[in-house]
Amino acid sequence: MRLALFAFAAAILPLLGTPAHAITTKDLLRQCEALEKGAVVKGDSVQLPAGREPAMCWYYMAAVQDFSATVEEEGGASVLGSCPSSETTRLDLIRAFTKYARAHRNDLDVRASAVLIQALAEAYRCPTR
Repeated sequence: MRLALFAFAAAILPLLGTPAHAITTKDLLRQCEALEKGAVVKGDSVQLPAGREPAMCWYYMAAVQDFSATVEEEGGASVLGSCPSSETTRLDLIRAFTKYARAHRNDLDVRASAVLIQALAEAYRCPTR
């Protein structure tokens, strides 16, 4: 347990020292492509490739995954305006983002969150009521 906590702290500490600023779509795409390229999936486990870039994508998308599961009303859209199922994994969200970003290369210099919301809305459309 102590070793696991140390490993987690060692992985997260470099991220805490970065200045607060909005990440661009280009930056997040680069980070997530590094993750996609080297991630190893074994069952429900994901082994991240070494390096800061894949970790940055993974932790950014952890927050996105949390928000994508947050709804204002039961059965409604997430607060992000998309409707991923409860089985949607973090890697699924990452793949939806990278696919959309690659198809919209003119939008790479804008805030990642703006493009990400569009990517998820397209990939995980909500049923009309």
